[in-house]
Amino acid sequence: MELDDIRKELESMESKLVTAAENLNYILAEVRPTHQTSATNLIKYLAFRKNDRRELQLALHTHGLSALSNAESHIHRQIQAVRERLGHNYSEKEISDCNLLNSKAILDKNSRNLFSQKDLPQMPYLMVTLDSEIAADTEKMKNFLRAGMNVARINCAHEEEKSWSKIIETIKVAEIATGLACKIYMDMAGPKIRTQFLGRQMGKKKISIAENDLFYLAATRENFNSNETVVSPNELAILPYLKVGERVFVDDGNLYGIIETSEPRGIGVRVRKIFSKKKRIKTDKGINFPDSKIKISSLTEYDLLALPFILEHADMIGYSFVNKPKDIQQLRDEMAKITSKPLPIILKIETLLSFQNLPGLLLEGMKDPQVGVMIARGDLAVEMGFEKMAEIQEEILSICEAAHTPVIWATQVLENLHKSGIATRSEITDAGQAALAECIMINKGPNTAEVLRILKEIIQRAATQRIKKRFVFHELQIASRFFSKLVN
Repeated sequence: MELDDIRKELESMESKLVTAAENLNYILAEVRPTHQTSATNLIKYLAFRKNDRRELQLALHTHGLSALSNAESHIHRQIQAVRERLGHNYSEKEISDCNLLNSKAILDKNSRNLFSQKDLPQMPYLMVTLDSEIAADTEKMKNFLRAGMNVARINCAHEEEKSWSKIIETIKVAEIATGLACKIYMDMAGPKIRTQFLGRQMGKKKISIAENDLFYLAATRENFNSNETVVSPNELAILPYLKVGERVFVDDGNLYGIIETSEPRGIGVRVRKIFSKKKRIKTDKGINFPDSKIKISSLTEYDLLALPFILEHADMIGYSFVNKPKDIQQLRDEMAKITSKPLPIILKIETLLSFQNLPGLLLEGMKDPQVGVMIARGDLAVEMGFEKMAEIQEEILSICEAAHTPVIWATQVLENLHKSGIATRSEITDAGQAALAECIMINKGPNTAEVLRILKEIIQRAATQRIKKRFVFHELQIASRFFSKLVN
């Protein structure tokens, strides 16, 4: 591609970016004024990513120009800068004010508003999942704070308000003792579908299963004989949405099956593959239906019962299994019934639908003063396919950077180190990749202080070698889907 061709392509591209933002003025008008720059840049970035840009990037790079590879946060201004290098002159009014420095300042401010101040600018915030075992151990909590924990996570899918209160009390005592601040993040349970046993198997922690066996998902054991294996999903409203031929994954994908029958008494699932050595189904394990079009509320009755406690004690609320923009409004409405000071919402991206709807979720979230995103890699990997996770998490990071929205990198960070005290080579690499996010979440485990120490060391080393990321820009299907939905 010659320089004249590059000039024409960049001129056309800039025009399309400006037109996209102008056409969606009605959406931008609903965004909070403090997020206007970010929402506009997001729309322009999506317009940029509608098409494959790799040929252009190669040509730019060949001619010694910016290949736009690190410009998610300020895409319009970066295109203008390249055009200026190629001789184009802009008036002062035409220059986009969303440049590299301004966009970085916006993201830094949004991160501080969510997670508070921090001592090391290059260090992501560190979130630690806590449970009642630590509630009586103030010394351990103080050690966590000294080791770098600045956000404490309480998963409301487990335990109860009494336990949550004790954890929070211990955090407050540790804060006073150390002089270190810690934000409290509480996850709503959401409609997490989990295995439950019925009838004579009720109370058991596991039941044996083999490949090619048939088990049923049902509300009751009635109409089943004693030899048939019946599992009840705790969210019974899903059953009418399950269709023959759709895939079923149990226990983070350890068991894979296909729906073979749909009967009035229940849904028959044929086990295709069991990936763990022990052939069994455990109780209280997650069930995923990546092919099923399940239409149930993201807010459960349990969530609504927990909401008053969360609003009283938390600094931010994790919205589990949020799928559509209207889900956010539903949570806003429920919070407004309880308080005039709603919490910042962290959008947990853990389903195929939430991933596909990410731009719309972000624009809806920007109607609030603060919003964040969590890449919940556990459920998301099962829903999307483990082989796609590297690409998916990069796309989420890119889109959120375009929106200047803080990201929490979650699930299985240094998991082996946390459980056994020894880190694997692959999880060290994964931890280095996690440094691309604004916050990193680690799960509970016996080696939390050591995980925090090693995580900080990995991140500090990674920070000396790169800032954010550098990509080639193929067509982004999320971007194409976003604009096609608006047209249709």
